[in-house]
Amino acid sequence: MPFLLASTFNDSVGRLTHNEQKQVDLTTMRLFRDPTGNGLQMHRVERAPSFWTVRVSQDLRIVLHKDGDTTLLAWVGHHDAAYRWAERKRLIPHERTGAMQFVEVPVVDGGIAKSLHDVIDSIGTHQISLSEAGNADGDRLVPARKVDEVPVVMGQPFRGLTDDQLLDVGVPSSWLDPVRDTQSDFVDELFELLPAEAAEALLDFATGGRLEDHVATRADAGADPFAHPDAQRRFRVLDNIEELRAALEQPFEKWAVYLHPVQRALVERDWAGPARVTGSAGTGKTIVALHRAAHLARTDPSAKVLLTTFSKPLAAALLRKRDVLTEAEPELRKRITVSTLDQAAFDLFTSRYGQPSIANPALVRAAIADAQDAGLGKGFTRDFLFEEWDEVVDAWNLPDLEAYATVPRIGRRTRLGSGQREAAWTVFEFIRERLGRRGATTWPQLYGRLESDAGALPYSHAVVDEAQDLSVAQVKFLGRLSQVRPDALFLAGDIGQRIFHLPFSWARLGLDIRGRSHALKVNYRTSHQIREMADRLLPPAIADVDGIEEGRRGTVSIFDGPSPEVNLADDEESEREAVAAFLVKCVQDGISPSEIGVLVRSQDQLGRARNAVRAAHLEFREADGPTIAIMHEAKGLEFRSVIVMCCDEDVLPDPTRLAAIGDVADLEAAYETERQLLYVASTRARDHLLISGIAPGSEFLDDLKGRSGSLFT
Repeated sequence: MPFLLASTFNDSVGRLTHNEQKQVDLTTMRLFRDPTGNGLQMHRVERAPSFWTVRVSQDLRIVLHKDGDTTLLAWVGHHDAAYRWAERKRLIPHERTGAMQFVEVPVVDGGIAKSLHDVIDSIGTHQISLSEAGNADGDRLVPARKVDEVPVVMGQPFRGLTDDQLLDVGVPSSWLDPVRDTQSDFVDELFELLPAEAAEALLDFATGGRLEDHVATRADAGADPFAHPDAQRRFRVLDNIEELRAALEQPFEKWAVYLHPVQRALVERDWAGPARVTGSAGTGKTIVALHRAAHLARTDPSAKVLLTTFSKPLAAALLRKRDVLTEAEPELRKRITVSTLDQAAFDLFTSRYGQPSIANPALVRAAIADAQDAGLGKGFTRDFLFEEWDEVVDAWNLPDLEAYATVPRIGRRTRLGSGQREAAWTVFEFIRERLGRRGATTWPQLYGRLESDAGALPYSHAVVDEAQDLSVAQVKFLGRLSQVRPDALFLAGDIGQRIFHLPFSWARLGLDIRGRSHALKVNYRTSHQIREMADRLLPPAIADVDGIEEGRRGTVSIFDGPSPEVNLADDEESEREAVAAFLVKCVQDGISPSEIGVLVRSQDQLGRARNAVRAAHLEFREADGPTIAIMHEAKGLEFRSVIVMCCDEDVLPDPTRLAAIGDVADLEAAYETERQLLYVASTRARDHLLISGIAPGSEFLDDLKGRSGSLFT
């Protein structure tokens, strides 16, 4: 007997209390073992054929859809709400695409819904039956009108769309006229009322995108409507009790299970070379990376996949999500190793050559001092030589003076002539000899030694998350790995979120993804209001050094939230009071302190953040308190509410960092990295965002005003 789980069931379970969720889990397990419901109180919903309710408790009901031997877990909620939900839904394949859909019944008093607003009102005030609305064979619920019979009305973005255009993107036939009558102010409501593929296409169109980019796949005649790519993002077939238990007990972002068809295509595609998926914050790049790792391991029983990123906190998050995703596949989990790339390289080096001793900065600085004491490197300061070693010579693992003479000195203030480079190289050669005698190595040297032996790696594939922040040495190493087999390397990242390194050419280092890069456009994590504001910090399109352009136009968020706020205070005390008031309001609105992040540019501003949290009478040191961190440490994290503090004109961009750069082109790149840092911090927020500072504030805040400037208080 097929047993299916709908994304709407996951959503509704998440709204219940912890005790209610446990009761639902127990009842669901009983249903899986016996879908006939023996021993359970099961009742048909008279106004909604094929829908049934199952008693969980005195007032809690699971809504099922039963069709022959197929049982679908559809929704769960309190008694009256459960019946209302079932009575206004139909489960039918789309007449054009063949994808199975839950369709909302758009009828007002038996007539045509005049606008989306009418439909919304009708859902809350009318009991709608299928006999009133149409039959279960797929007939239209409201009579359609020809588009050319109705004049175009300003403020109705879909007025001129034909039946065929709407059907092609998955709009149910019963919604053709309500969609065309939709006013601009109600476009966002489409996500609550239409299948996701249709809502996303219409919102993209309303914001300047092309409807043709969203034409849905048409299923073959007689194909399983649940197997359609659009249906697979909202319905999941459960083959065993372990899969059901994993779905119920270990829920994380539903997008880990219900992939968007575009995401699924990227996961399963034969790329014939290293590939990259991009997209703005919240578009599901990490979820695609997770599924890609699982797909590689699942389709090739001999595959050993490294799922990796650049930082320990991000790797820990990936590990938790891998465990959830593979809960029902323990053998698959064993073949997906999660680790930072540095740790994976360290372990590999240890297994091959013995445990390395990584040189620390103090050792390098001591070597520079001794070199200058010996008369080497005259005319240079020790700080300059250390930075030149760290950012150029060691970063690129340069073997000799000839390589040093031709390497691009990205971000370096001082231009060096050939004689100066020769003088500086004598110091770098001294450092290399000193490290060699001490048996110490640097990270780039470690990667360089492994690079020549990449074919013997213990992994057949590597999937890299947050790839935009890879170092030169890491890219060179991965470039060598990508040459071993065509599908060996898959990367996920966003150029607009590069915050740790200035740009450099991947292709020059052997990692060429040109022609194999795709941008995601649907934002699942950040509200429309926050995303729209944060996007003002970045240009509509960003190109990397290799000429690959990432367009940001057409990105849409699937939910709304409160408008973000920007507050410029007169002094630190006023900012502290404003932030404390925002924190108190968040907690009063039901947001747990642990779901709040307070972010600042650097260590120097952490004290201001702590004082603001204390002023709100919250304890930041406790596990269940707000997270206080610098912006760089927040990469990959997310919170329901975020406060970005201390955005003063002398804090962001960081004047010390910019002062160390002399080349105009490199200065511009560093400046944009500072801007991207604010973008990263702002997009850690799901629902609520406050950006604060002391007037006049960071110059970047001017970009957040938009047309009206109404964000500022």
